[in-house]
Amino acid sequence: MSTWLIGLAIVIAGSAAIIALLRRPVGSSTPVQIDRNVIRVEHTSLHVIERGEGRTVVVLQGDDGDASDFMAPLLARASYDFRVVLIDRPGCGGSERVPRDMSLDTQARLVRLALRELGGEQPLLVAHSWSAVLALSLALRYPEDFAGLVLANPLCYADASIRSTDPHLRVVSRLGSLVAPMVGRTAHDATLRAKFAPEPVPFADSLVPLREAAGIRRPSERRRLVRNSASLRAAAGMSTRYSDIEMPVVIVTGDGDRVASPARHGYRLHNQVVHSHLVVLPRAGHMIHVTRPDSVMETIHQGWSLAHERAEAGR
Repeated sequence: MSTWLIGLAIVIAGSAAIIALLRRPVGSSTPVQIDRNVIRVEHTSLHVIERGEGRTVVVLQGDDGDASDFMAPLLARASYDFRVVLIDRPGCGGSERVPRDMSLDTQARLVRLALRELGGEQPLLVAHSWSAVLALSLALRYPEDFAGLVLANPLCYADASIRSTDPHLRVVSRLGSLVAPMVGRTAHDATLRAKFAPEPVPFADSLVPLREAAGIRRPSERRRLVRNSASLRAAAGMSTRYSDIEMPVVIVTGDGDRVASPARHGYRLHNQVVHSHLVVLPRAGHMIHVTRPDSVMETIHQGWSLAHERAEAGR
């Protein structure tokens, strides 16, 4: 066998090992199998992962990554008790970008249409980080469609401090998209550590594949900035209406989160939404669905309990 064929075989084997590593729940030696699907709505394809049976829990990923990025620990737990549907927001991960219109209204409409195609009456909506704005928008626009919300480390207010919490975002904002591909590995790894801090990055010896799986992908950095800036603008116009939400809302936040400051986001939202419950995880960072999946699962069960109590009270 020629040298280049041997090299190719090694690369393929290494790639398979990395993928298995990224799909393995924290503390588990067994990879989680990820089922994939594509839903076509309004000439746009949305990437979906569906697991388990029972009451439906819909999960929206936080940043620019694929819906399966870092979701294996939570997915493995939730699929034992529920039917879990993970959706990449339009323009994120495996979902197509909506031509000429990435507004929050459009994203909410497409996600709702996809859920109607997938079925599942009044699901519980779980959102992490940036997707909290989309989840809150869905709750305000279609209150009868959802049983309740679980928001993990939500970014839900227009806050200039967000730009200073992400070192890579700060560099890109100052130097522009043409320089972004050259900021290099150091800035990317610093971003990854900031997302997990004060907790360590799982598989710390594998920062390169983890960096890619976390959604910190150089070619999409400009689109990521545009999309997240649009989310901030939408939050600015919508945040005065958060108090109108009547469905149960469970907010779970890490008290050491350096990306979504609990005081500026999670605690503030809890004070504004009447029917909200706040869970604070001590010494936890932004990626609690990875580092504290059992705690996030508890809030999902809490969300369903509160939704059931509300339904019983309304009869």
